[in-house]
Amino acid sequence: MKSRTLPAVLLGALLAAGAIGAWTSASQGATPGDDALTAARFELSIDGVSIGAFSELAGISSGIEAEDVEYVNRDGTVTLKLPGKRTPPTVVLKRGMTRSLEMAAWHELVILGDVAAARKNVTITTYNAVGDPVARWNLEAAWPAKVEINGLKADTGSVLIETVTLVCDRLHRVSP
Repeated sequence: MKSRTLPAVLLGALLAAGAIGAWTSASQGATPGDDALTAARFELSIDGVSIGAFSELAGISSGIEAEDVEYVNRDGTVTLKLPGKRTPPTVVLKRGMTRSLEMAAWHELVILGDVAAARKNVTITTYNAVGDPVARWNLEAAWPAKVEINGLKADTGSVLIETVTLVCDRLHRVSP
């Protein structure tokens, strides 16, 4: 009797584990055959020339504020939510700080007030672990609004992390 009960318990446990796995995938937006992207690195190119590889894409945001618009009709006052002010597209990238001065020089143009010279057409390409491009974004008239270097204590063996915030006029997701 014990030998028949053990396989039944194991089968039940496997079915329960499978159900939990399916529920977890569904709750995270994954579907069977989902082609969710994974990334190993992010490359930033200006006018087709790579100026740096980043280990993290902290975020891409683009939005439009919703505004209340009221009008009066024969039934009374009606309030609608309509698209309002557009917030500029923003991209935040992080990497271990390198010896390259290209990012600092680009940001310096903005600090000195030469935003016209700082505005560049930028491409951010996402590569998977094999080195194949899996996603790409084109940023029109992008410029580095913020460059941050994290705090670091000497002799800890830690890496300085550089965080770059880019702002642009237009952002397009394109085929890799």
